[in-house]
Amino acid sequence: MVPPSDEPAKIVPRIAPRYQFEARVTIQTHHGVATEGWVRDLSESGLGAFVARQLVVGEKVTLTLQIAESVRLVIPAVVSVSVGTRYGFRFLALSAEQRAQIGLAIQQQPAIPFLHDE
Repeated sequence: MVPPSDEPAKIVPRIAPRYQFEARVTIQTHHGVATEGWVRDLSESGLGAFVARQLVVGEKVTLTLQIAESVRLVIPAVVSVSVGTRYGFRFLALSAEQRAQIGLAIQQQPAIPFLHDE
């Protein structure tokens, strides 16, 4: 057990700002199990989604999502956060083209303020 500290907890800022974004996502686990989810936010470093199936934090997955009419992305990621049916995914690798496509998809979307206690 770590003793309480008089110092405030260190807040780690996000790697990239999140933006409101809605789309279907398919999550493929390394065990070959596929499930569907609903993306609620997107950034150049990851996304947040609601998923009915239980996932394990730290598990590597492959995300497939349509971010524009003609743009379908397949991205390796890791499950980084789990709160009920809400999951956070951190992208493990993006090509320069994928990063640019995400940038175009979120450029007109409202930013989501960072709340350190989420």
